[in-house]
Amino acid sequence: MSERNRATAGAGTVLALTAGLLVLVGCSSDTGDEAPGRLVVVETVPVIVAPMEQTVRLTGDIVAGESVRLFGQIPDRLTEVLVDVGDRVGRGQVLARIRDEGVKAAVEQIEANLRAAQSSLANLRDELARTESLYAVGAVSSQTLEGVQTRTEAAEAQVEQLQAALVQAQSSYQNALITAPFAGLIAERYLQAGDLVGPGLPVFRLVNMDQVTVRSEVSQERVGQMRIGMAARVTVSSYPGAVFHGEVVRMMPVLDPLTRMSTVEVGIDNRDGRLKAGMFAEMHLVVQALPEELTIPLDALLDEYRYVSRSPMAVAEAFAEDSASVEARVFVAGADSLAHLTTIRVGIVGFDLVQVLEGLSAGQAVVTVGKYQLQDGDRIEIVTPESRGTEGGGR
Repeated sequence: MSERNRATAGAGTVLALTAGLLVLVGCSSDTGDEAPGRLVVVETVPVIVAPMEQTVRLTGDIVAGESVRLFGQIPDRLTEVLVDVGDRVGRGQVLARIRDEGVKAAVEQIEANLRAAQSSLANLRDELARTESLYAVGAVSSQTLEGVQTRTEAAEAQVEQLQAALVQAQSSYQNALITAPFAGLIAERYLQAGDLVGPGLPVFRLVNMDQVTVRSEVSQERVGQMRIGMAARVTVSSYPGAVFHGEVVRMMPVLDPLTRMSTVEVGIDNRDGRLKAGMFAEMHLVVQALPEELTIPLDALLDEYRYVSRSPMAVAEAFAEDSASVEARVFVAGADSLAHLTTIRVGIVGFDLVQVLEGLSAGQAVVTVGKYQLQDGDRIEIVTPESRGTEGGGR
């Protein structure tokens, strides 16, 4: 074969290979356009118009409604301890006894002295009456009458002194009993029978848990929103899903000069005894109730924790202003069964709802469960919590 023919054949081979590669690339491109995206199983909720409450979120510790340490008033030894930690006691119930032989003897001695003084006073009063009768008829002198009057007055003073001493001794005798000043629970017992009681040595700590208080620090910026009687919803991790209702019962009149924080206390009825002192609680204080607003659940927001701590606006009129809203992101479940990452503007954050100002309309569906597994444009399969069974799923 001539050189010219060999060159022509080689050029044809190159052209054939190039055309084949172009066909393969075109097929690969077509295949990529038609390849389905990944499928993510999610749960959704509709965007609805509903009433909302403007709330302030605070955290704090639960403390007993009443708490007191009980001391022995007589410096002596405990002879008997009648209750222990966890016991429920009534008001005035005897909790412990202190050795009382000394004060008991003192009471008995004063009582005996008082009886003798009262008997002597009675005799002197009889004598004074006779002396006054004799003086009236001139049978005795004025000096004699004055002498009897003086002895009678001295006896009366002695009786009064002994009566006061008896009251004090009886009070000391009663102090040998440690009693409950109010109905409650024994939270702590510091001493036991045989231990020495004295100043600065508490015997019990008594608490009343029928009414508990959540105590929280409030920043200077939020103090103006607080008021006595403001409704509050309280949650604790010990009871997931349970909401305890209370109200603001106390506000400290001054701020800490170092932290510029004030203290707010929320009272909660706890007669069922579920809340314990020392628990950490989250509170949502209701600043005001709003008319119907476009809302979605807080769980629909990506990174929803960033929005919970936002300071709520002071008045409803401010909600329409740009300064009163922030950007947030949600996944919208489209009619094409795709997840669309959407930027919206939200206003106030309530207990579990968020006010939507821009970016969504009523009836659209937003993803609440499975949102952190999604990417923009993913295919989605919408299920209900019941259909997911016990498998659950990531948020």
